[in-house]
Amino acid sequence: MSTATAPEPSAPGPSTPAMPAPRGERRTFAFAALAFVLGAGVAAFLGRARAAEPAPAVPPVTVDPQGVTLATNAPQWQYVQVAVAEQKPALAPVPAPGRVTLDEKRTASVGTPLAGRVASVLARTGDRVRKGERLFSVRSGAFTELERDRRAAEEQLAVRQRIRDRVKELVRLQATPEKELLSAEADVAEAELALNTAASKKESLGVVPEGDSLFWVTAPRDGTVVEMAVFEGQEVTPDREAPLVRISDLSEVLVLADVQETDAADLAVGAQVRIRGRGAEGDGVSGTIERISEVVDPARHSVEARIRVLNATRALRPNGFVEASLPAAAGERVRVPSEAVVTDGARSVVFVDRGGGRLDRVGVVTGRQGADEVEVVQGLSAGQRYVAHGALLLQNQIDLAE
Repeated sequence: MSTATAPEPSAPGPSTPAMPAPRGERRTFAFAALAFVLGAGVAAFLGRARAAEPAPAVPPVTVDPQGVTLATNAPQWQYVQVAVAEQKPALAPVPAPGRVTLDEKRTASVGTPLAGRVASVLARTGDRVRKGERLFSVRSGAFTELERDRRAAEEQLAVRQRIRDRVKELVRLQATPEKELLSAEADVAEAELALNTAASKKESLGVVPEGDSLFWVTAPRDGTVVEMAVFEGQEVTPDREAPLVRISDLSEVLVLADVQETDAADLAVGAQVRIRGRGAEGDGVSGTIERISEVVDPARHSVEARIRVLNATRALRPNGFVEASLPAAAGERVRVPSEAVVTDGARSVVFVDRGGGRLDRVGVVTGRQGADEVEVVQGLSAGQRYVAHGALLLQNQIDLAE
């Protein structure tokens, strides 16, 4: 019995068309392709969406009570400038206000030696006078009495001298005892003493007589009339407390400067000071400190410094106001721009750069202040980085955050 063998399927050739796949298989393949395309599109969309999301933002400014942190791109950096603290020579104090006064050693007070009424006045305030020059005249009854006493003593002396001469002649003729001559000579000596006393009283007045009742008061020294409190018809007496006239040599004057307490500690007797009148041009004149008060003036809250000044040109006038430029202290101190130091109401602070945009607020103690700089005595050392410009902006950031 023969067994039939099934023929092997032959591969389709070019002349043999391929058999189409069943309909169910074609639908499954189409759905798979569509799912793949959709999945790829969603993945691409999500990838683009993630790429478009910004990274978490860093705040440009972070504020806390201790200071401010500025990001690299913070707009505040446009107004903030950091510098390195340096030591420089100490600042000179702010010019101290002062007033010109008289040197009492060069000033003479003039009054009247006798009571009377002023007859005439020749001098005026501001006049420059010479020693012995007439200032004013006084008509006085007391002056008349002095002259009467002098004349009476003079006449008494003349009488006693005649008596002595007569007794001397009688003694020579042995007509009277010698003791009478001794008595007569004693009377003459007494009369001479009385006359000298009367004359000395008048001469000691230091006046120039004119007639029996009028005398002139004259200048006791060369100088300028700086005070005049006398006028015609005025009743004057020698016991008046205030002088009628004051005359002072203004070639040297004193300046009394009101120095701040913080500046007084750096002053020393003998230091040179520049004195300039208010509104005057130039550097002024040189003066020497001769005394520094040990007491603070309760009204001005300042320390008085007495400065002697040569005044050959008479540019410094008594009672005028001046400015005293005081010398700077020795040594060096940290100096920063004035705008680097701000006040938060209770203390003065600067902002110190800690790196990485961190600017810490640090309390400082300031010294002298100049036109655009201030000394930092404590709180900031040479070599530290600090905010030289823009500190007020940083302080405002802190104030707004509180």
